[in-house]
Amino acid sequence: MSTSRGRAGGKSWQRLSFGKRTTPSGHISAGEAQAKQVYHTVLLVLQILLVTFLIGWKSTTQDLQQGPTPGRWIELLATIILIHAGALLLGRIIRPSGRWLLGRTFLFLNGFLVSSWVMLQDSEISVMLLPVPLLGMVLGFLLRSSQAVLISGLAVVLTSLMVLERSPEANVAAMGLAHFLGILVAVQGVQRVRSRTRILTVGFLAGLTQALAVLLLDPLAFKNIDLANLTLTVPLQDATWSLIGGVIAGVLITSALPFLERWFDVLTEIRLVELGDTHRPLLNEVSLLAPGSFQHSLMVGQLAEEAANSIGANGLLCRVGALYHDIGKMNKPGYCVENMQGGENVHDRLTPEMSRLVVIAHVKDGKKIALEERLPGPIVDMIPMHHGTSVVEFFFHKKARQVDESEADRTRDDFRYPGPRPTFREAGILMLADGVEASSRTLSDPTPARVKQHVKNIIQARINDEQLDNCELTMSDLHRIEDAFVRVLSAIHHGRVKYPTDDDGKSVGEKSSDSKTAGSKSDKGEKEEGNSSDSPVTARRR
Repeated sequence: MSTSRGRAGGKSWQRLSFGKRTTPSGHISAGEAQAKQVYHTVLLVLQILLVTFLIGWKSTTQDLQQGPTPGRWIELLATIILIHAGALLLGRIIRPSGRWLLGRTFLFLNGFLVSSWVMLQDSEISVMLLPVPLLGMVLGFLLRSSQAVLISGLAVVLTSLMVLERSPEANVAAMGLAHFLGILVAVQGVQRVRSRTRILTVGFLAGLTQALAVLLLDPLAFKNIDLANLTLTVPLQDATWSLIGGVIAGVLITSALPFLERWFDVLTEIRLVELGDTHRPLLNEVSLLAPGSFQHSLMVGQLAEEAANSIGANGLLCRVGALYHDIGKMNKPGYCVENMQGGENVHDRLTPEMSRLVVIAHVKDGKKIALEERLPGPIVDMIPMHHGTSVVEFFFHKKARQVDESEADRTRDDFRYPGPRPTFREAGILMLADGVEASSRTLSDPTPARVKQHVKNIIQARINDEQLDNCELTMSDLHRIEDAFVRVLSAIHHGRVKYPTDDDGKSVGEKSSDSKTAGSKSDKGEKEEGNSSDSPVTARRR
């Protein structure tokens, strides 16, 4: 009887959810995911078939009808399937939720395999001259280090099978290990490279590593060898070719890196250093049209870089992103308080809604300029993300004073930036640094305790507004970021010794009338600046 009830009504917990409901957007997302999965499956099948063909077809003179038997083709296919399956499983372990660019990955892998296949057609060419360091350096620049090592290791395994099919007597294990050691040096060597001469050094070190591995892994080859025929030994020749191959790889990468960065939209450390040059035409134009915004960007970059380095993020990316995050203000610099320089505040003549449109427009204008300048994707993304969907607080409160409380609550979302919210750590750090630097100008007495409390309030406000939910910043990261901000701001707002003055209030060192006049003008300017910083408009710098 209980069985019949179970069949009729099902299990009790199955009825609690009232079935699985899917919204139209859910149907679209599921369809896109299914299409992407089919695309990846087809791509993987074609990759396996191509690799099997490259390994089985030994030379251009081979007759495929009389070549490997069907059983041998099946063995090769099964071996390649197992190798790729193992690589995919390792990829899941290394980065479970990571995004693999299979098209780009297979493009470089197949390019390497085809190049190796062509070089192996000549039996006189040493297998140690295969472009293994070149592949490792390219993948090290274009992929994450773990992904680059995995794909390069897969390439070494497939190349070893290719060599084994053509030369069964070859010491494939020693060759493969030597190649893999060279790959490790190449991949790790190009991480955070900031000069092109370093690339040449990495290529040389990768080749040297392979050369030493070849000599150490085949010590029996030097048995009964004298000085007369030492240079004729195969290990020494292979070691020489390994060293030459590493140097050639360094030269080729140095020449081709700018094109790889452009074609694949890859942001390398070298490109970041070039973009961080403040004498670039775009940044120079910003410094002329919006000098206050430019100085603000420099300070934000210093804060963001220090905070990023404290949590192991990319500090250089944060600093360069900060230089470009407010480039949209160059279109209407006079509407930004940092560029008013004590003049009339144009927002006093505008409604809060109009001021909101003008202020928010700098995000859209900045992104448009960045796309016109072909800036890298992460830099472009950081321009709208540095405000996320936060509220333009100053003009919202100005609007709230003009209407009742219920009307203010309804219009709050109208004063939000379009977003999106930060989706990676560096963008989240930039958002915090921008808010902290802008509002820290309003501190009347910036003691270390007040600076610390101020930074804590800004970070907590962003957390409460859910602006940092998508950028993978942990609470531990936020505490270290807070400490970094406090260190930098305390150094910026450090105290100074008050100079002695005479009876007229002038500095003792001011003797000439010109210096007195300049001093009085400076004092007046400082007073005006102080009054400007105490004005309500500068409470929020947008």
